[in-house]
Amino acid sequence: MKTKNVVLGVFATLLVAGTLVVGGWASKQPSKRTCKYLEIQLMDSLERQFVSVEEMHRLVRNCGLNPVGKTMADVSCHAIEQCLEEHDMIRNAQCYKLPNGGIRIRLQQRVPMFLVVSHDGSFYVDTDRKVMPVRSTIDVAVPVVKGAIGKRAAVEEYYDFTAWLIEHDYWRTRIGYVQVHNPKHLVLSQNDMTATIVLGELNGYKRKLNKLQKLYTKGFDQMGYKPYKEYDLRFEGQVVGRY
Repeated sequence: MKTKNVVLGVFATLLVAGTLVVGGWASKQPSKRTCKYLEIQLMDSLERQFVSVEEMHRLVRNCGLNPVGKTMADVSCHAIEQCLEEHDMIRNAQCYKLPNGGIRIRLQQRVPMFLVVSHDGSFYVDTDRKVMPVRSTIDVAVPVVKGAIGKRAAVEEYYDFTAWLIEHDYWRTRIGYVQVHNPKHLVLSQNDMTATIVLGELNGYKRKLNKLQKLYTKGFDQMGYKPYKEYDLRFEGQVVGRY
């Protein structure tokens, strides 16, 4: 009985070893396959179309990274991702090797949050606080900040201010234009162009605009609506209206 157990044990060991060898051989096989096709998907194409799939195929080829015809082992997904993410409209690229010999790339485009028109030229600031170039393919309705504003200020304090406006339940649909005469003199224009709002400097903008919102939503109910052409918020504790 002991002899049989030993023989069976040796056989089982050989069988396991054989499985490991076969398994190891099989796991290497996909890397020897030739890439048959490249598939590129724009995951947010319904929301924005700043680039096309055809343009992204050309970019991969221009980078010398077209995988079709290469062995899967010679295809660098990391290099392809880097190539695509250098494009000024691409936020994120993810590259996958598929079991059937294909390469799939999923792309997300950058999201412009507001447009800057300044002495440094025109550019967008995206939701990641990065500068985006203005391109003819970008057709989006975003707030505009115009005047004496540089790129550093745009991605810092003006980003915070614009993000607050966009997220605010009351102001997001009312203010669409910010004129920066200088850092201490900002003027906001309402979307319906009925009045301008003299904000002054950015410091304390939440308090200032909340004060004006209170006047709009509660004060005019008590004193009657007056169609002022300008609301000046530069004075502590009050709103000055001008016809």
